[in-house]
Amino acid sequence: MKKWMRLIATLVMVFFLLTGCSGQGLGQFLGDIFNSIAVGAATPFKDMEYQRPDADAFEATLAITMEMAKTEKNVKTLMNSVFSLYEMYYDYYTNYSLANIHYCIDMTDIYWNDEYSWCLENATRIDSGMDQLLYALAESPLREKLEADEYFGAGFFDAYDGESIWDDTFTSLMNQEADLMNKYYDLEASAAGVTSQEEFFTGYGYEMEQLFVELIKIRQQIADYVGYDNYADFAYEFYFYRDYTPAQAEAYVQQIAQELVPLYHQLEYDVWQDLYKETSQDQVYSYLKDTVSSIGGTAQYAFKLLDTTKLYDIGYSENKYGASFETFLYNYNEPFIFMCPTGYAMDQLTLVHEFGHFCNDYAVNGSIVGVDVSEIFSQGFEYLSLCYSSAGKTLTEAKMADSLCVFVEQSAYAAFELAIYRLEEVTVENVRAAFADTCVSFGMDGLGIDVRSYVTVPHFFIAPMYVISYVVSNDVALQIYQAERAEAGSGVKLWEDSLFTMQEGLMGFVNEMGFVSPFGEGRVASIRDTFKSILG
Repeated sequence: MKKWMRLIATLVMVFFLLTGCSGQGLGQFLGDIFNSIAVGAATPFKDMEYQRPDADAFEATLAITMEMAKTEKNVKTLMNSVFSLYEMYYDYYTNYSLANIHYCIDMTDIYWNDEYSWCLENATRIDSGMDQLLYALAESPLREKLEADEYFGAGFFDAYDGESIWDDTFTSLMNQEADLMNKYYDLEASAAGVTSQEEFFTGYGYEMEQLFVELIKIRQQIADYVGYDNYADFAYEFYFYRDYTPAQAEAYVQQIAQELVPLYHQLEYDVWQDLYKETSQDQVYSYLKDTVSSIGGTAQYAFKLLDTTKLYDIGYSENKYGASFETFLYNYNEPFIFMCPTGYAMDQLTLVHEFGHFCNDYAVNGSIVGVDVSEIFSQGFEYLSLCYSSAGKTLTEAKMADSLCVFVEQSAYAAFELAIYRLEEVTVENVRAAFADTCVSFGMDGLGIDVRSYVTVPHFFIAPMYVISYVVSNDVALQIYQAERAEAGSGVKLWEDSLFTMQEGLMGFVNEMGFVSPFGEGRVASIRDTFKSILG
């Protein structure tokens, strides 16, 4: 998470102060509000209109606000301009998300391809602008007043003393990375119709491998330019605002390799059969509805919003982006779920996963937590669905087998990422070799995995260093399930209370909510024991 995202947390807290709300019980508050107004007050997704954001107007307002930071004597006047700038920021990212959703619904649509590409390419202008703003405010004669409790809070601008990293060189490097990411999207869209695995790997797949080498190199340049020893350190802080280090993560995934790989090898194909039963869209939606009805609370209020305004797209299409996600549309204060279905029962777990994200965004009007914490809500809701839906023993076993695979395979991907950004010579051959070595270390070498198959993992291209979030969050989410098994209702309460957190980082969240640290002694052994008790 970028440093300037802290400002969003501050603005959210200002909202709480003005409305007299606190995080505790906010779901009830929002639910009461939603139930007390006409259904038409919420905007259905079909009525949301996209308009290409005006990046030039944003930069003009930014210039005015930065000049005011130097000369303005009234802090309220300055803050009015800051809030205006943030309205433009929210508008930009709302339309960016809308373009992304529509493009993912149909990747062959040229209009949405162009609009999404434009938003992606211009995001650097917006991000760098927010960074410049906070550095300008840090130098303002009004800094002391800006750090009053009703605005940013004491010591907020300590992190912005000195010069911003967003100079022309850094901006240029970030733009080069965005261009390469756009090329990846184009390649992925072009490869959608290729059915032969070998044809893919020797054609579009090889082009992706070459593109990946370029991405690694430019990312290493980015990290080096701003003074980081390696790209992992840079990404952990700049993108994810993590409160643990790559070294801790590496030690953790190696422990997973030692403790969980033996169980991973023992998995039998039969355990997966319930995930591959043909399942209709109506059945998938009913699974979510049944889970919500049983759990109640914030989940029930959030589902009413989802259901009433159709804030989802879960239908099948050959032209869809091959992944699922949830996003928050700031202009409407509404989340949205996009899902690319398989037609099998696994879609049930995918939908409840994304709905967990939906609940968190609903509960706090747009979450500010980092991805490590965000994934806890989604994976935690998956686990709870096993306890409060029509899921039987076989689906529970299938989910636990899938969870074991998340621990092992996503840990392998995390280890692979750390390895490739340490390569002295970045070539297609060396990247392949690093992937092959990783597969051996994590017991995946006997599965017939092609050493070129890393190109099928989108995160490596568009969200570097993200995959470790699936592992550490799955660890904490599993604790919700372990609590629910020990005492009915305790896991639900833990999940419900967690939804309202304002903790950005994993360790801050773990400490606040009383979870056990994933890096704590004996934690991976506890995970192993839970899997053994269910999978045998």
